[in-house]
Amino acid sequence: MIKTEKKFDAVAMMRSIRDRISVEIDGMTLEEELAWLAAQELKDPFLKRLRDRAAQPSVAADEQEAGRR
Repeated sequence: MIKTEKKFDAVAMMRSIRDRISVEIDGMTLEEELAWLAAQELKDPFLKRLRDRAAQPSVAADEQEAGRR
């Protein structure tokens, strides 16, 4: 079996990102964490649209809640 050298280690990258974020948000309240998350710039247009949609109140959820009353 021929061994090849890794050019990219996804696990190591994820761990370093998670550690960096953990240091940044350490000690924040939930509201502060949400504000921090909303302030992060997203370069991927799909992720930006997804975040923007998630931040808006859901019309379907509001209609469903109104139907329960």
